[in-house]
Amino acid sequence: MNKIENANIIGLLKNDVIISKIKGENEFIVRYNENQEIIWEKKYINTGNKFICGTKIIIYEGEYTTILDVNTGSFLNKENRYYIKNNCNYIVYFELDNSKELFINGNKIENFSRLKVFGSNKVFFSDINEPFIKSVNFIDNVDLFLFNAKTYFHQPAQIMEGRVLVSNNKIIFFAHTEDWSNYATFILDAQTGEVLFTTQEMGMKLITYNDFVYQIQRKAIKILDPKNLKIETIDVSTYCDEQSIFLDDHTVFFYKDKLYTLAREQGSDVYNIWVVFNLKTQQFEHREDMFINPKKKKDEKNKMFINDIQANDNLVAVRYSNNVFIFEKELEE
Repeated sequence: MNKIENANIIGLLKNDVIISKIKGENEFIVRYNENQEIIWEKKYINTGNKFICGTKIIIYEGEYTTILDVNTGSFLNKENRYYIKNNCNYIVYFELDNSKELFINGNKIENFSRLKVFGSNKVFFSDINEPFIKSVNFIDNVDLFLFNAKTYFHQPAQIMEGRVLVSNNKIIFFAHTEDWSNYATFILDAQTGEVLFTTQEMGMKLITYNDFVYQIQRKAIKILDPKNLKIETIDVSTYCDEQSIFLDDHTVFFYKDKLYTLAREQGSDVYNIWVVFNLKTQQFEHREDMFINPKKKKDEKNKMFINDIQANDNLVAVRYSNNVFIFEKELEE
């Protein structure tokens, strides 16, 4: 296990890790190799959301976006206005003049809060002030449909921020009334906006992986198949009771049919445990407890509160506070 201090995970590249580090008042994006040697380091003043898209690092500020080349660590030339579609099925739009406005083919969209792309020509977005999902064909600039949660519930309502998913020609999201007297997970037809299915069995923090929708509960894993609208429940209470833990959806990461998620001990409020669940065998394969000082007493004050976890074929990266821990996976025989 290697430790990188004052760092956040951006992504993993086989045996290398790309992180952001704070040094004084400045931020640096750094690519480390497996020996924790710096391959390149790039100074960046403004902090913001970052993710890897192919061979590019997208630094998204909300007001503007910068693009960094993964291989060279050099910033790329920017045009006045354009978008990037990445493998995570969403679009980042930006303006060089720090405008917060969204443009689709030159047409300004007011007050957007989140957006997703579907196929090659449709974008779904919602307003920051109104609980609706709007679909636009951004190639032909044609409005397709509008779903308003307030109209559906017949009272003030809202759509859960940041949880609008697109899978199998369907839009999936969780919405609730302002007083929480009514709530549901909705599935809409992505072409027409028709409500195909609602359920209260799973909701809140929904995650997509391999065309399925997941929700991690304390002692269960819920899986929704958008193709047939059926929900499967994987009961993991036996493992949780044996380990004296609860699962958590604060940080969830999927990689090659394995689920990496956080857990906490019963009676504790600190999510300092990460576990690996094999989706094919439906068995837990690994548990790792993280402590600030492994040599000291393993009590509440010594537990790390895990903030992020990512994995690939060779590595698992775990972030606690401003430190990143890199674990090498054991080779399978």
